[in-house]
Amino acid sequence: DITNKKDRALTMMMVPFMSCSARLPVYMLFIGAFFAEQKALVMLSLYILGVLLSIVFAWAMQHTPAFRQPKHDYVSELPPYRRPTLRNTGLHIWERVADYLQKIPAVIIWASVIIWALTYFPTGSMEHMEDSYLAMIGHWIEPAVRPLGFDWKLGVGLISGVGAKELVVSTLGVLYTHGEGEASSALLSERIPITPIVAIGYMLFALIYFPCVATLTAIKQESGSWKWALFTAVYTTTLAWIVAFLVNMLGRLLG
Repeated sequence: DITNKKDRALTMMMVPFMSCSARLPVYMLFIGAFFAEQKALVMLSLYILGVLLSIVFAWAMQHTPAFRQPKHDYVSELPPYRRPTLRNTGLHIWERVADYLQKIPAVIIWASVIIWALTYFPTGSMEHMEDSYLAMIGHWIEPAVRPLGFDWKLGVGLISGVGAKELVVSTLGVLYTHGEGEASSALLSERIPITPIVAIGYMLFALIYFPCVATLTAIKQESGSWKWALFTAVYTTTLAWIVAFLVNMLGRLLG
């Protein structure tokens, strides 16, 4: 365990940069649609970039007054090494999973219910999502995402990802296919009006921006305060916007 409070807070704020399994559907959708011949390279690059961003962020934050502290040696007594047994491994996994299941699901459920309500009302149908409250929000935030090369539908996808990143793909599928079938990469590549460089910006935005509600709740529980959770949400979303904007500008210059 990390006992130093500053190191603990910094570690918690680095975690969101790591690509989790929830982001994989977003990566796979856009990579399949725009980078079919470079799938492995693009996917690996996203993972490496997440690690590099966390390192750069940690280095930068350690030079700020809030996290600056004198260097100290770290000493940890290592336990004796023993051959792992199936029983002990299973018990350890169960304890971790049970702890997660006790703390997080209620938050995910409520977030999913809110997203569902925003997409279902006031039309009373998921097939008319373009007239839903979520679409209204998308049109409202469109001026903020337009400089990134995104339209309001892509913005709505990012909003739905606040509850859980897996919702980004399903939301885009409904918005762009209008219930005509599964949100396949081939179909969305024809429907989503963006260039490959903007697709890279979108994946980077999905990598960096607002951690899902479950992650923010975990940060709050570990830190004992919503302060660090809210700070994480703000700085990751701001950084994601800057990165996606620079990628879009670079694409326009090269294009």
